Amino acid sequence: MKTEKKKWTPKITNLRKVIVDGVEQWVEFETEGYVIPAGHAYYDIILGMHKQELRKGA
Repeated sequence: MKTEKKKWTPKITNLRKVIVDGVEQWVEFETEGYVIPAGHAYYDIILGMHKQELRKGA
């Protein structure tokens, strides 16, 4: 009997530190609709990843 191989995909949790009543807490937030401004370090990283994926597909 063969065992079925399943691909492991990590769950990505987006956290943001907020201060509530003087206490710092990490809360989860949805990134949908969140805009990363051009020139930001994350923007450059994502753009580079996208260009790399396009090169692989060609």
